[in-house]
Amino acid sequence: MSINDKELYFKDLEEIITDIIFIGSSEHDIDEEIANNMWRISANKKLIKTLTINDYKEFFNKVIHNRRDQVINSTLKHGVIFYLWFDQLTCQLRFNLISDLHKKLPFQCDLEILEQMDDIILAFLNFPFHDGLPIEGYNDNIEEKPFILKIYQTRI
Repeated sequence: MSINDKELYFKDLEEIITDIIFIGSSEHDIDEEIANNMWRISANKKLIKTLTINDYKEFFNKVIHNRRDQVINSTLKHGVIFYLWFDQLTCQLRFNLISDLHKKLPFQCDLEILEQMDDIILAFLNFPFHDGLPIEGYNDNIEEKPFILKIYQTRI
């Protein structure tokens, strides 16, 4: 029995689940936290048709569980903030964590904090350009509005 593309995709992502994280001991460690704790996930158009919100939720729940174990087993007395967003320019789901010593997430744009990750995953799954943006550009005839990045976050 051969492994299908979806199973192979998530098998390739398994190393992310157990990656060792860096937990800063002060607010000055934010750059190191960002550099060490950010991961990116993408998929091509063919594969994306086979993936579901629940597939990704199961994956992210495993990641969060592992990160919680790492925080519990650390010598530090504070937790971390796990956060997830969809980067449309790169067509990637991105996630990171920083220590909960920080007062806000490290973005320079306005944020909309979501209580569930579903909308972020759905935006990724429904995005039309998983194989890249058209060379001639893209005009969706939508009125320009101020950019607000949707973020899912949870304290660990």
